[in-house]
Amino acid sequence: MTAQSLASGSSGNSILVRNERDSVLIDAGIGIKKLTSGLLQAGVNPTDLSAILITHEHGDHITGAVRMARRYRVLLVSNAPTLANISGAGSVPHKILEPGEEMVVGSLSIRPFPVSHDATCPVGYTIKCSSGATIVSATDTGKLTPQIRNEAETADLLIIESNHDVGMVVSGPYPWHLKRRILGDWGHLSNDTTARLLLDLAESGRKRTVWLAHLSKTNNTPRLAMSTAQKTLSQHIGSTITLGVALRDIPSLNWQQGHTLFQLSLFSPAVPD
Repeated sequence: MTAQSLASGSSGNSILVRNERDSVLIDAGIGIKKLTSGLLQAGVNPTDLSAILITHEHGDHITGAVRMARRYRVLLVSNAPTLANISGAGSVPHKILEPGEEMVVGSLSIRPFPVSHDATCPVGYTIKCSSGATIVSATDTGKLTPQIRNEAETADLLIIESNHDVGMVVSGPYPWHLKRRILGDWGHLSNDTTARLLLDLAESGRKRTVWLAHLSKTNNTPRLAMSTAQKTLSQHIGSTITLGVALRDIPSLNWQQGHTLFQLSLFSPAVPD
């Protein structure tokens, strides 16, 4: 099983997960032209997609979803409340998958779980392959619920939100109502909160890869998100967690079961600010 980040941030999100036979997208929050180009560069024909898994109805997660489903006859997968809030979703191939239910796509087992965000019925996804690998994606959540923690424990690849630096939000240009939303339980995870989760995960000693995802353009930088996580993980000697940062506007990270492949090294002086 492999995964590639096609885009990750407030301007658009999409993660490609596939194995030899099956491929799915977690969200399609970028334009169809850019999304199609990203898929083709990854070696996937859009007509071969098995499904588009929707986390919630915000535009940075669904911009290209309905058009992709219509043009390429791809199955749109979502819970019923979310689907009802996506314009045109009822007119394309779709399947209702409620939190806690399981769907099998070829050799991939897909199960959504609840997260905490100001959307109708937001979810993360756990995807398991018959080869034994597990990918867990949890972005757009204002707090780490016990279920998110439990799902994260199972992950070989964890894609977890590291949206903002609290100090940058507080001193930044956003109006206070938006700052309160970001910092609240129904907003987004901070670098510090995510780093503490990673420290807890390190205690298990299990080898895993973690992608820090959905970074804010205004209230974070890839370098800051990475350094916060690394500094916290340094408290655990011999941590077996491998870190990467998913960039906002371009394909950036690849993961393959048993290997960690980076298109961009975030451990070098070339880390973008």
